[in-house]
Amino acid sequence: MTNLPFEEQLRKERGEIWSRLALSAKTDSEAPDKICSEWSLAADDLLKKAFDYCFSQEKVALFALGKLGSHELNLSSDVDLLLVAENEEAISLSHLRKFQKILSERNFQGFVFRVDFDLRPGGKQGPLIPTIDQFKDYYGNYGETWERLAFVRLRPICGDHHVQNEVMAFAKKFSFRKHLDFTLLEDLKTLRSKIQGHYWARTQDDVIDLKLGIGGIRDVELFAHALQVIHGGRDTSLQVRGTTEALNLIEQKQLLPTDEARFLCAHYWNLRKLENYVQALHDEQTHLLKTKEPHPEFITTALKTLANEMKRCDQIVKTLLGEAPQEVSLKEELAKVGLPQSDLEELWQEILGQEVLSRNKGRDELARKAFLAAFLETLQEQKGDIRRGLLLLKDFIHGTRAKASFFAMLLREKELLQELAWLFGHSPYLSRILCNRPELLDSFVYRAQDKPSEDLGTLLEELAEKRLLSEVINGSKFLEDKDLPTLLQNLSSTADTIVENLLAALKKEYPSQIQVLALGKWGGQELGFRSDLDFIFVVPDEPTENDFKVAKRFITRLTEPHRGGNIYSIDMRLRPSGKAGPLVIPKADLNAYLANEASAWERQAYLKARWIGDASEVPFTHFMDRGLTPEELQELDRIRQQLLPTGTMIPNLKFSEGGLVDVELAAQTYLLSYKISPASSHTMDFLSQMGAKSAALQHNYGRLRQIEQMLQLVASESLVELQPNHESFQPLALALQISPSNLQTEVSELLAGNIAILKELDPRRQPH
Repeated sequence: MTNLPFEEQLRKERGEIWSRLALSAKTDSEAPDKICSEWSLAADDLLKKAFDYCFSQEKVALFALGKLGSHELNLSSDVDLLLVAENEEAISLSHLRKFQKILSERNFQGFVFRVDFDLRPGGKQGPLIPTIDQFKDYYGNYGETWERLAFVRLRPICGDHHVQNEVMAFAKKFSFRKHLDFTLLEDLKTLRSKIQGHYWARTQDDVIDLKLGIGGIRDVELFAHALQVIHGGRDTSLQVRGTTEALNLIEQKQLLPTDEARFLCAHYWNLRKLENYVQALHDEQTHLLKTKEPHPEFITTALKTLANEMKRCDQIVKTLLGEAPQEVSLKEELAKVGLPQSDLEELWQEILGQEVLSRNKGRDELARKAFLAAFLETLQEQKGDIRRGLLLLKDFIHGTRAKASFFAMLLREKELLQELAWLFGHSPYLSRILCNRPELLDSFVYRAQDKPSEDLGTLLEELAEKRLLSEVINGSKFLEDKDLPTLLQNLSSTADTIVENLLAALKKEYPSQIQVLALGKWGGQELGFRSDLDFIFVVPDEPTENDFKVAKRFITRLTEPHRGGNIYSIDMRLRPSGKAGPLVIPKADLNAYLANEASAWERQAYLKARWIGDASEVPFTHFMDRGLTPEELQELDRIRQQLLPTGTMIPNLKFSEGGLVDVELAAQTYLLSYKISPASSHTMDFLSQMGAKSAALQHNYGRLRQIEQMLQLVASESLVELQPNHESFQPLALALQISPSNLQTEVSELLAGNIAILKELDPRRQPH
């Protein structure tokens, strides 16, 4: 064998391997995936030998695409290849012609491979061996959807490692993008239509096209690759080449129901078994199975169910691609909602006047109008504020710069469209977040974020996004289920995570044992919308220079502006001696201060203390032994009266007598006065200690807090007063599913009920 010319040696080697695998395919003695894998590995080996023979010195790399790229090569397939050179000097067309001739030329022994270089940049019109720069320029500026899908299976075979690394790094960014891009599904719909048109042109009654037929091999591949490209930018584990591996991951990540994912995998390899069989008969590149001809039993058995299996595959694929949007008259739809003509004209000019940004404007303009009609219909069904919802949508479209990908995504993702309409129709606060940061929609779809970045600058942007995203996700849910405890817990947990990540990042640069002691609503794990973070810095011993550096940088990073605003506003007035007190305090000094010097109102505040990142220790309950003197109770009552508004009949959820602050301070006073150590820093735990009427107080407090948080969502600004004539009052009643008059009555009764209970229980109001 070694004495044969190189070309003859390759043909002989190819023939021996092919004959063995073809026999396995004709007799069904080996699984189709094993046959394809063995044949792909053999192809790699043969191609490497031919490449080394022709391109021994040049800085050129050889890549596989298609089924060879995924190690799923069928027995008589072309091999889709791509050659890329480092620069113009590395290109040798004579070596390329030699390479092609060795592989493709036939003689009495046959040939090695039919090769296809048409997947290069520019296709048949592009350079036969593009440079790295040409590769990047073409795909960076002109690459199409089908090429993004093709590159899912791009794989280096051999050649210059620098070229391999450059090409693969760029190809991954080209195929897998961080932000969701559902426009590719519209392109795939068109592509699939063309494939089916080609299929129908060659359809015969007694012939099945295993590859291009409806529900055939190409459909499964398009389906799997589309899901990989849509989600693979954010979840890199989906960036795999093999069909089985891709479908398994799609199942694991619940992108497709288990039974459908497993069916597609089994169906795919059943088709590939039939494909290998028909190609093994005469070493022909065919995908047509003639049903009337005699076949082995394993083929006739497969044919009995094949038609139904292809129909099921078609239904699954259509579920992803959906139906093409229909032409709608948005102006007519707007006219139906009964808005004033002036509003209609404004919305018509503002919303439709923003031309969609797209290279396929006809297709994407249709999608945009279909989305707007669906959005309008959803607003009406959800009984939201239609005018406000559409005006917010106008701002949102402006924020997206009318990108086609957003319209395609929202039109396709019905649940997301409903959530967006729900937010825009009910919550200006949450809507403004999305209008200012429309890219948050990606994370809103996933309900998750990436692992925190190691780079501090990137981390800060991620943390700012995390806070906003938490408010959007939890606010949307709260609008629907009104579950106050879950809302407050989730918003507080988000703040915990953000602070822990930021503190850990700063400590890497400046080693420190500094801790954050949360106070106020954050300390009680009852953080709401638009809330500040109350806290102080504590260290085990005397503070070091690094401790102060971490503290100052922490404050700066948390409060400096990012996209969409700062991460959090902060309040550190509760540190010993207030604003004049030290920025960082040793734990022993804080203990001593609370035990011996702290005034009653400070001790009240520290009942809410909670260590961030350490739930094992309940802080500072030893000062409970001090109790409250009659003078301190008088001082606390004086503070209470200062906080209550005078000369107004408008209910204030926080500061009216019987309001949230009045109840909170009463509970804290009760614990200190009777020296009761609470189970946690949560206000509800405080209230539970207040005797027989505590249940009514807990109920009233919880309902007032629920109304207060809903008001933050439906109002365009931070409000705590309930003004019947204010623009927020009607939306608040609507969100709470109560009539405006009943809302007024209920709040008055809640405040009155609290006042009556507190007259009996609040130590501040008792004779001293």
